[in-house]
Amino acid sequence: MTKQENDFSFTDLFWPLTNKKVVGILIAVGFIVHYHVLFNGFVWDDLTYIIGNPELKNFNLVTLVGPNMFNSSGYFRPLPAVYFSLLHHLFGNTAFFYHFFQLSLHIVCTSLLYFIFQKFFSRGLSLFLALVFLVHPINVESVAYVGSTQSQLYFIFGCLAFYLSLKNVSSLRQTLLIHGLLLLALLTKEVSFLFLLLIYSYKLLTQKQISRTFIFYTVVTVLIYLTIRFSVLGAVLQKMHLIPISEISLWERLVHIPIILFYYPKTFFWPQILAIDQIWTISQINWSTFYLPLLFDVIFYGGLLALLVYFYKRHRSVVKPYLLFLFWFISGLGLLLQIFPLDMTVADRWFYFPIVGLLGVVGIVIERFKIRNLFLAFFILAALSVRTMVRNADWYSTLTLYGHDAGFYPNYDIENYLGADLVSAGRPQEALVHFKKSVALLPHDTNIFNIGSVYELLKDYPNSKIYYQQALSVKDKYLNHAQVRQLAAEGLSRVTLRLGEYRLSIDSARANLVEFPTNGSLWGYLAIGEYLLNNKPEAIKAAANAKTYLPNTTTEKLYQMIINNQDLTPLLK
Repeated sequence: MTKQENDFSFTDLFWPLTNKKVVGILIAVGFIVHYHVLFNGFVWDDLTYIIGNPELKNFNLVTLVGPNMFNSSGYFRPLPAVYFSLLHHLFGNTAFFYHFFQLSLHIVCTSLLYFIFQKFFSRGLSLFLALVFLVHPINVESVAYVGSTQSQLYFIFGCLAFYLSLKNVSSLRQTLLIHGLLLLALLTKEVSFLFLLLIYSYKLLTQKQISRTFIFYTVVTVLIYLTIRFSVLGAVLQKMHLIPISEISLWERLVHIPIILFYYPKTFFWPQILAIDQIWTISQINWSTFYLPLLFDVIFYGGLLALLVYFYKRHRSVVKPYLLFLFWFISGLGLLLQIFPLDMTVADRWFYFPIVGLLGVVGIVIERFKIRNLFLAFFILAALSVRTMVRNADWYSTLTLYGHDAGFYPNYDIENYLGADLVSAGRPQEALVHFKKSVALLPHDTNIFNIGSVYELLKDYPNSKIYYQQALSVKDKYLNHAQVRQLAAEGLSRVTLRLGEYRLSIDSARANLVEFPTNGSLWGYLAIGEYLLNNKPEAIKAAANAKTYLPNTTTEKLYQMIINNQDLTPLLK
């Protein structure tokens, strides 16, 4: 495969268009279009995996490479854990620096992509394709969402390995460097094995064979990765809970393939609706959920195949690069078809890899059919940039993001998140509406508990009691369900005391202390209940345990009040 030397119209505007100028353009455009991101806060899972993750507080390589939140539930991603821990060590919880480095990494990814494209296209066309990647709205989730920085990290390692593989001369040093980069990519995100497939595809297309040395080091790299992974995680994959697409059968997931194959190209060419946490599923096969997407898929993917036949007959010089980029696109999509269930139905950040293949296909079409309209190119880039700026603003805070995205799809998760944010904003009545929507869509211990906590905040203790009881008995458990159960147990004992149901409060506390014997709050509520029923010896024992397991001024004061026979009813207000 050789680069085509014909100039794209961009070269007339920036002549002489050097690589140094191109990198400068990418940096400038990247920071202008994504400027708003720098001043956004932490949102979504950032609050759990980064801000609220105690494992990142101390920079300890043993902890970060071993079992932790990044290396669990079938995921093994130690390098992102190291990256976030290092940023936390340097900058604490200041979101600006996390966004700054993530945006900088996105620009680095774009620059690498430009140099890869330049191996196949003219400099001007390569710049245009790289700019589309840089400013495309479908990549906002990969740039504005701090937790998605792993997309840039694995992409950089993988693209560097692929770029080195494009060189015709191969040496042992180059081979070692390629496989070292691939190992780093695999330790960042599992999808990186696609870069290995790309490298082998390119070599087979251009060299017809792959050296035994290269194959040997590939085997060694994979074995090293698997050894590290299984030594930490073992061979067992944990089932994802409360993810609708993972709860249905394989056949039911296969029915989603047409709409999934439709979603990504549709969003690429018309990025009007962008939303996070898309966990919707198809409840019935009809025109809009199955047949219309299937019709589009037949036309679109059939068109890609027709182009291959056309190029084979008329322009054989582009067949190999076309096959390469088509494989890049299709292989990336193949992992998103829910044959193996993922934690969402679709996600914009997952398109960070396949979009390159689609851009490569578009580049070949532009070049072969001599599409050289400068105005059209600027219009496309400007339209994409404006849409990206608007979408970046949605990511300003959890309240703006959830408030915007909640209206697109019925989503128990976002409704629950939005309710929690509204409580934090001092708007409990509005929060109650969203928590109830969440429960109506999929009841679980957390959203039911949240309703109980809002009712307690509103001093509606009878309703609060009902929902705390439901939270303790519900079948479906959400993330951090052990913590939620403890909070629900504490809440039930607390509101029953306030309702004057002292015996029920005591029975509830004792029952839940079997499961949580070191919960100081439960011991405290037990002490109050026993004291109010005139069981002072039992109250003293419980208060002593409260002091032991929750040593603070409150438990000390409670203990002293019981010892001195003081009135405890003020504590219930």
